Amino acid sequence: MLVVAIVLLVGIAAAEGWYLWLREDPVVSAARPVVTGEVSHRSAVDAASKATDEIFSTSYKNYDEQVDDAVSKMVDNNFADEYRQTAEDSRDGILDEKVEIQVEVAAASVVRADESQVQALLFLNQYVTKGGEDTSYTPYRALVTVVNTDQGWLVSDIETK
Repeated sequence: MLVVAIVLLVGIAAAEGWYLWLREDPVVSAARPVVTGEVSHRSAVDAASKATDEIFSTSYKNYDEQVDDAVSKMVDNNFADEYRQTAEDSRDGILDEKVEIQVEVAAASVVRADESQVQALLFLNQYVTKGGEDTSYTPYRALVTVVNTDQGWLVSDIETK
């Protein structure tokens, strides 16, 4: 009886191994937008949230350092170049008006995900103070795309709404 049970278990293990070896990797589609495990896409959404907070939050006190830190959270692509150019164009106004921007992620969720790329929908709260006076508040959302690199999840695009 013991031999039969061992043979049966070995057969089941061999069949499962054969199935896993021959199956195709899942493809992101409209019917199946998330094809990764919970832990994988949650870590990517968390990385997108932290990076977006750091990319959008800034202060006249350390503006140039903040821009460099923000770019370090991005892949080297057109988005990073556009961000740096926009930051350079905005620099004088932010320094002259003593602008401080604090962005907080209120909620985040996965939209699409595979092993190499994840899109996260983030709901953001932005607080802007100019010259230490009253703070304005603006809620908005962003669709953030992060890609899996050797340095971890890095931002490749942000679309704000």
